[in-house]
Amino acid sequence: MENIYKDIDIVIDKMKAALEARREQDRQYSTKYPIDVITEAEEQDILIVSDKWSLPDEYLYFLKRYVPLSVSWNTDEYINLDIFGAKDLIQGQWGYNYNPVTDEAITDWPTDYLVIASDEGNPYCIDLSKRNTVIYTAEHGTGSWDFSIAYDNLVEFLQSSLLPCTPNEWDICESEQYDYYKIFITGSGSDKIKTLVFIKKMFGCDYSQAKKYMETVPLQVYKGIASGATKVESELKRIGTDYEIRKITTDEFFKG
Repeated sequence: MENIYKDIDIVIDKMKAALEARREQDRQYSTKYPIDVITEAEEQDILIVSDKWSLPDEYLYFLKRYVPLSVSWNTDEYINLDIFGAKDLIQGQWGYNYNPVTDEAITDWPTDYLVIASDEGNPYCIDLSKRNTVIYTAEHGTGSWDFSIAYDNLVEFLQSSLLPCTPNEWDICESEQYDYYKIFITGSGSDKIKTLVFIKKMFGCDYSQAKKYMETVPLQVYKGIASGATKVESELKRIGTDYEIRKITTDEFFKG
């Protein structure tokens, strides 16, 4: 029987080869942060996501054959793109359509959008109501989701993760260094209402929950690279919130 998803197999093989190239280029990096793609997903993980969502056949085929272990894709297009396997798919929705702190759905999230990957908080989704694998994306932290089509299908999206940082060199990505930061709200500042609105947007919660978050200061509201930290810090300055910004090591960033 002909495999109608052979393009998926081809791109997964390319992903595996790219990871092997990383490993060969920097054995120390590979030891510190193990990266790998296993051939087959656990049957139980596939059953769990299949029962929870009605997934397009092409995407389900991909999930069965793509099991990432500590894999993050870095290119000109992406800072740290995490593509979720079946085991991580449910947790991948946290902060988008579900708030794990309050155990509540986030109401401003499009009901049929499933997050299949995330790049520093920017989601990449498929619309389960369409039964295809068109990929949609939006910028996080803007107060509302403004989605647009990023790729026409899953294969195009996966291929985008393999584009090198320069036309001829893959390893430039690994040699490039990023500065990482955490930002904490330490007090309500000059305008408590604006601070609560900011928390509400960041955590996708209501005002009562935002007030509870304020009671737990210092409250971490950002962890990531310098460019994202600059945006968050600028907003906190604008609304007069008390905050602390702290530079962290690469180890601290990966450990959480």
